[in-house]
Order: sequence, then C-alpha cells, then structure tokens
Amino acid sequence: MATQAPSPPTVLLAAKLGEEDTVELIVTAEEVARRLGLPVPLTDEVRQRIETAVEDAQDTLVAHLGRPLLPVQYTESGVRADTGGWILSHAPVVAVISAVPDTNSSPIPSPGLPTYTVTYIAGIDARTDPETAPLRLWVRATACHHPLLADAPVRQRRIASASVEGQSVTYDTAAEPPVLLAPPDLATTDRWRLRGRRAYQDPVRPNPPGLTIPGRP
Repeated sequence: MATQAPSPPTVLLAAKLGEEDTVELIVTAEEVARRLGLPVPLTDEVRQRIETAVEDAQDTLVAHLGRPLLPVQYTESGVRADTGGWILSHAPVVAVISAVPDTNSSPIPSPGLPTYTVTYIAGIDARTDPETAPLRLWVRATACHHPLLADAPVRQRRIASASVEGQSVTYDTAAEPPVLLAPPDLATTDRWRLRGRRAYQDPVRPNPPGLTIPGRP
C-alpha cells in the first residue's frame, strides 16, 4: 500500500512556545557549579558563564543526535493510520493533540484510506527521563571543561611548593586535578541518535468523517 509522504513538519518547542531565543537547559547551572567547586548561590556573572557552557555542550549534542533534547510539537499533513495507529515521522510519540481530515490530500482518491493533518508532541525528554541520564552526564561533564570556566576551583593547578615570601611558586605537574573527569565519548549517546525510523502512536484509529481522540470531546 502506497503511503503519501507527510509534508515538512511545523516545529515548536512544546514547553516554550513563542520564546524562540530561549534555550531550555537539561542540566542546571547549580549542578555544574557543584562539580567545579564553585560556591552557591551563584552570582549573575558566574551563572551566565555556566549556562553558556551548558548551551554550547547541548548544541554539540543536538548536532550529533540529529534531534532536539526535549519533546517538540509537530504538525504533519497527509497522515494515514493502520491497525496499530498513526504512521508518524517522529518518535517517541508523547501525545496526539488533534487530527483533522484532509480535504484534498491526494490527487488520486483512495476510497477507505483517508488522510489527516495530525498535531502531536514527540521526542525524548533529556531533562527528567531516568533513561536519558547518560545525556545529562555528557552535557555536565562537557560544560565543566568549557574555556569560560577555566578559573573554577577544581580546574586550578595545585601548588606543590612556594617560597616563604611568595616570590616563586611550583605547581603540580597535572594540568587538572583527577577529580574532574573527562567528558564521556560522544558515542555513549548513540542510543538516542536518529536513524530514520518512523513512530507509531497506538492506539488511535480513524473513524471518518470524524475522529475520536482519547480524553478529548
């Protein structure tokens, strides 16, 4: 059975609609600060530096995974359903918000196989889902090594010896103390990397000309 390709989705951040310039962080500045030995509460200047480091780490991770780190709202037209539910392009599906029958979805009518414009929320939750803990670990560790945070206490070289008058100082040969672990390899996040799979929302079945969405009138 031929399936019409869905139109390009309309993407909106589910939790921050309308705030295009706001980046939602999956780890807090305080989490990073504790690992760097920075005192809390944080000053505005330190918080800004940490959040910039986290944003840079998240940008790298998003580029690697090819997907957002938090659920996103999509709208797809030309969507069909089989006995298992909607055939959608993004996974995992969190919720179907609405489904409206398409009035002119195909130049070749297919009796018994109507299509719909479906609005739904899908994607991983890298901020709270316990299964995505490796993503948060990678972001925290990578942010800790950001150049903006090079003055953090645990990134300072330890003083091995100093003269009585402080005229000469000898530092530990280690560039960074061993307590600050290196970021895990990006390959540790490959479980969440997109590979062109399609999502199935089960069970939501069409009932033309209308449609019943569970929990909605």
